[in-house]
Amino acid sequence: MYFALSFIAFRQWSHHKLRLALTLAGIVLGVAVFFSARTASTSVRASLKSTVERIAGKATLQVTAGESGFPEQVLQAVRATPGILFAEPVIETLARTGFEGEGDLLVIGFDSTGDRKLREYQFDEAQSEIGDTMSLLASPYSIVVSREFADKHGLKLEDKISLHTPSGLKEFTVRGFFKPAGIGSALGGQVAVMDIFSAQLVFKRGKNFDRIDVVTDPNLPVETVQQQIRERLPAGLHVTRPSLREPDMDNWVGAMHLGQEVMSYLALVVGIFLIFNSFSIAVNQRWKEIGILRALGVEGRTIQAMFLGEALALGIIGSALGVAAGFYLASLVSRVMTSVAASAYGQASGAVPQVFRWDFALASFAIGIGASLLAAWLPARAASRINPALSLHNIETRQREHLLGWPRITAGVILIAAGLALIRFADLQVGVMYQFSFVVIILLGFICLLPKLIEWAARAMRPLMDRAFGPEGVLAVDTMIATPRRTSATVGAVMLGLSFVFSNGAAIQSHYDAVLRSIDRAIDADLIVTASAQLRSLTYRFDETFGTQVAGIAGVASAERKRFTFVNFRDDSVALVATDTGVWLGRVGNVLESGDYASARQAVPRGEGVIIAENFARRWNVALGDRVRIDAPAGTLDLPVMGIIEDYHSDKGTIFIERSLYKKYWNDSSADYLLVKLRPDADVSSVRNEIQKAGAGQQQAFIYSNDEYKKWITGLIDRFFILYDSQIVIAILVAAIGIINTLTISVSDRKREFGVIRAVGGFRWQIGKMVLLEAVAIILVGILVGTISSLFNTYFLVRTASNIIAGVSLPFRFPLQLILTSLPVALVVAMLAAWVPARRAVKLQVIAALGAE
Repeated sequence: MYFALSFIAFRQWSHHKLRLALTLAGIVLGVAVFFSARTASTSVRASLKSTVERIAGKATLQVTAGESGFPEQVLQAVRATPGILFAEPVIETLARTGFEGEGDLLVIGFDSTGDRKLREYQFDEAQSEIGDTMSLLASPYSIVVSREFADKHGLKLEDKISLHTPSGLKEFTVRGFFKPAGIGSALGGQVAVMDIFSAQLVFKRGKNFDRIDVVTDPNLPVETVQQQIRERLPAGLHVTRPSLREPDMDNWVGAMHLGQEVMSYLALVVGIFLIFNSFSIAVNQRWKEIGILRALGVEGRTIQAMFLGEALALGIIGSALGVAAGFYLASLVSRVMTSVAASAYGQASGAVPQVFRWDFALASFAIGIGASLLAAWLPARAASRINPALSLHNIETRQREHLLGWPRITAGVILIAAGLALIRFADLQVGVMYQFSFVVIILLGFICLLPKLIEWAARAMRPLMDRAFGPEGVLAVDTMIATPRRTSATVGAVMLGLSFVFSNGAAIQSHYDAVLRSIDRAIDADLIVTASAQLRSLTYRFDETFGTQVAGIAGVASAERKRFTFVNFRDDSVALVATDTGVWLGRVGNVLESGDYASARQAVPRGEGVIIAENFARRWNVALGDRVRIDAPAGTLDLPVMGIIEDYHSDKGTIFIERSLYKKYWNDSSADYLLVKLRPDADVSSVRNEIQKAGAGQQQAFIYSNDEYKKWITGLIDRFFILYDSQIVIAILVAAIGIINTLTISVSDRKREFGVIRAVGGFRWQIGKMVLLEAVAIILVGILVGTISSLFNTYFLVRTASNIIAGVSLPFRFPLQLILTSLPVALVVAMLAAWVPARRAVKLQVIAALGAE
């Protein structure tokens, strides 16, 4: 029996290719986004881990102190520790090359007299090609590059290459090459090495090292030696295994992965609704066929199994295609993630080879099949309950009271209220999956309410359609009122697609507004001078003298030096902003959300307190008056919280301290930004020119006005959210295919009605107009319901999702501009989608239409 029924299902596939494409599209979409989000983040993490391991070489332990480094004297203390075979200092920096479009080159400074036993670029004939290793010591501008990098640019021994240093563009002499093994294979060969003391000079690291790589005695437990080193060093220095540095480096991957995870769940819901819509249409199209099968003795459960078997087959095909599409989509996602990492986080970004994970593939495959069966279950259940005696009657009219009954409406209201209550009061730490289920509950509530919402909307539109389009408009709206089952499936699909777009658009706009408001309140400078074209850089910073020079320029009222870095806090990483707090608080005024401004303005500039961000307070459960303890290379800071402000430097939270404390405890006097306040009579162009002159040949400087800086920041945000633009394509696809399917059924069911209209003198163009106006009515109702639904989804995104991802609650912003922009686009899509069904209706012959059953 089942084998015979499968032929009926497969025959339907060949007759309804568009519906088949819609169903597969829903499965492929959900599985592809779900698989790509996990594959991309895993591949980027694997690439980071591989880079760390290749650069670490044979090191079993590494001594670090954050981005500022630590004094050279630490090296002697480490080397004097029992159980250490050898310990070598390292400096790592990213430098932009003079080659157009090349990107960053990872430059590693090492002790060329003692590093040979540690890494695979060691200077021996088996592994490297070196001209004169002693020449590395002769000139600070000598460099050794990977053979891959050299071949790419046709470099030979003694050739010159240009690198951007903190002192401007400098020429380096190529003294040798190392083969693509070990360190030479990291970051796709975008690696170079130089003498560590030359690196200190060229990249202005003073007498500091970034890291010490340690090889321990294999006869002793690594943990024992690790503890002995810790006992000899200040608390602010960290002794870890190289493999454990990767979590610190990929914090940004975690933030982006959470955003992609939320998007993948949304895509799965869209996919489920697309499948549900398709199978609902399939049941409507095959109503008479199902009735005949039931009349021939086929049991209802067999009919249900037939539809579920069809869903299973489509789920298998769609999931396989989704995994394949997701693997290729992951390449795009990885490129976006590494690009954002380079621009916003200062991380090294190279080519990321995609890692195909069979566990992810099998999980995505199972999810795709499960989603297909889940989405098809209700339509299959409805098909199994068809009454054979009534199978030739109008099903929508016959089931109208059941669909629009008050129990269903009550259930919908309860589900929406329950979802909102869970979003508002549930613990934010329960996890993304549980939190996202609250949105699903709200969507289920809207699905229950859809028929009633469609009826109310259609009745409200009826007089407007009458005035605007006459009888054809009225008949188009009446069709929606009379056929809620058929219309609700398409309106629901349109609702979900547009709600997806509107809510994410609103969340992005909320993020824009919050960041720009934070800039206005916390920066409020006339000119912002940065040392890098990136949001932050591990390499390019201003020295203290440059800030003094800028402050002395005519027309400059103040020049606040700001250092932005990350430090260890409670075994995690948080942002630290060291600035001239007296200048800052005097310039911007009272920006505190909590705390006494006058007390903070007195205590913080004296180094007697700190200011923290709201998300830091929330994430770490720190309140006003509590003490914050930070271990630094030169000691431990233990200061009270004097104020709390709105800030978005980091998803883990931000601590603001007086710059003099940072100089003392981190031995770092550099700055990432200069925030310049001008005198009222100053000429902006003249001041810009003077700043450029002050840094000419000494400092690389990028100068922005306040508006230019905001535009730059929003550009970085755009890059972060670039993948969300695909939602618009998804929504258009959902709307177009849903309307085509619905109107195709409408034309088929209304053949007799069209025949009667033609028989009493109606024109063909009036028939076509009715079909087109039905499409317009569907899309308008879909936009209306989608807008209402998006309000609830936006509430979830700005409160819950933003807290999970960034530790902050964003202000709610209604996406009015996006909705108004979408309206004409949606109407055009509706008209285009309705064109084929309308032409089919226009071509109906009167006699054949009157004889239609």
